[in-house]
Amino acid sequence: MPVTVDIVLPCYNPNATWYQELLDFKEFIQDRYKIHYIVVNDGSSNPTVQDQITILKNNTVSVSYISYAKNKGKGYALREGVKVSEADYIVYTDIDFPFTNNSTAAVIEVLVKSSADVVAGYRDQLYYQKKMSGFRKILSKAFRFFMRAVLKMKVSDTQCGLKGFNKSGKKKFLETKINRYLFDFEFIFLSGKDTAIQIEAVPVQLKDNVIFSKMKLKILIQESFNLLSVLLFRKL
Repeated sequence: MPVTVDIVLPCYNPNATWYQELLDFKEFIQDRYKIHYIVVNDGSSNPTVQDQITILKNNTVSVSYISYAKNKGKGYALREGVKVSEADYIVYTDIDFPFTNNSTAAVIEVLVKSSADVVAGYRDQLYYQKKMSGFRKILSKAFRFFMRAVLKMKVSDTQCGLKGFNKSGKKKFLETKINRYLFDFEFIFLSGKDTAIQIEAVPVQLKDNVIFSKMKLKILIQESFNLLSVLLFRKL
């Protein structure tokens, strides 16, 4: 039996060509693994998402579609997708596949061929040469320093949006509670505290055409409370 990999993709008002990225990755890796996509429509107001799912199915892409009316956040959407997965391994990333196909394939390869339960993408210094605001760059570096120097975490780049896990990692991921930005941190934090979970970091690269979203003050305040709640109350 071929190794099965579910790629879970949260979807909120995506660009018009997102489905093409899924087609491209299927062609890139189809000879190595049996890929199935789980697209979770997190309250998008864009009416074309269902049509784009139909395009994928018409191109013989294996895809499941979950949809609900109210936007609840990326963390919530991913948990909804992960819950229904029955594959050997699960990978999640953004709907527009911002990381190179080689990067996504590398995460899968390490998952399949190593003893790691959780594989986390790790963005190197080239990431900071991308077009992003100075504030976002400072915030990212400061957060990574805090993860590494203060919390002594195994993976300092907790916010990289490309991760994968096996069934043990799936169970840990479903223990997360944060619905928005810091669910990634919560997942790696909980995994790192569990001595039965093995984590491995894999260098990954963003595609050249990636556009960074703006970080709103409201989100920063909310996620600061989420950070404190994890540190104070989510210890094993």
